[in-house]
Amino acid sequence: MWDWARRFGVKTVVFFFAVLSLTGLTYRLIGWWNAWRGNWGSVFYCYAGSRDFIDSYAPPGMVAFFRWRPVPIGVMRQDGRWGLVLASPVTERDFADPANAADFRRLQQRLGRIADLMGVDVINLAGILPSLLARKGVLKVNDSRAVVVAAVQAAVADVQAAHFPDGLRDVIVLGGGGHVGRALCAALDGGGYTCHAVDPRGHATALPVALHGAPCLLIDIARKGAIRDYIPQMWPGLVVLNEVFPCPSRRDVARMKAAGVQVFHLAGVAGRIIPPLPHGYENAVPCCASHSAAIGAVRVIALG
Repeated sequence: MWDWARRFGVKTVVFFFAVLSLTGLTYRLIGWWNAWRGNWGSVFYCYAGSRDFIDSYAPPGMVAFFRWRPVPIGVMRQDGRWGLVLASPVTERDFADPANAADFRRLQQRLGRIADLMGVDVINLAGILPSLLARKGVLKVNDSRAVVVAAVQAAVADVQAAHFPDGLRDVIVLGGGGHVGRALCAALDGGGYTCHAVDPRGHATALPVALHGAPCLLIDIARKGAIRDYIPQMWPGLVVLNEVFPCPSRRDVARMKAAGVQVFHLAGVAGRIIPPLPHGYENAVPCCASHSAAIGAVRVIALG
């Protein structure tokens, strides 16, 4: 009953601000306040990681109209400054489909206009969007790779201290050939770890056979759901640290636990989003949403 009431309340507020945002008034009001107080730092845009994400925010009948329109779904507070959280009911497949190129371009233009009205110059994007825009984007966005890498390194240190008392040498990076993955592998190699890049889009496409049975850490920074195909290759003593949104499903976590694998999720950096994002992001700001290089503490939670 409480969950239904919470979702209804969130949907009602989102619908109100979605309609108001069509006039630009929401963003202009923030811009006027920001010109006076200067405490709004960023815009963070995310998208539907699952159908449940859409159902958490979008009232019936709203999805089609707002598909390529950024809608305010919350605010974030980090490092003493505020940020606006925007989302659209689209998926990774929608962004990658060439048939949607014109709509994707208009979405970018709308995000740029929103940031201008708010008077902020930091635009952060979730998921695959930074890599897509690096190749063919028309919007200038913040490069959050350094923050994500620093947050993952901090999470690795936390997991190592708690679960590798004899030290940790080998780290597998699922998605190690990607936009963030390459930077993370370079940082881990420079930090004294032996990094093994595994990427479903190329490079090594299987977990290293030579490590089978050895205690090591697998960091998932690949695309949503990619880790599912690697579960049959896992072994007891392996530890998984997920950085992907949404976090692995309960079914996938149960399969990994049954294989003797411990699973952890990096929820993000110190901060808060109101209302919290679903799927393991309560009481934290996703790494890619950070508008401050000073990440502070990170939040790592055990799954399963």
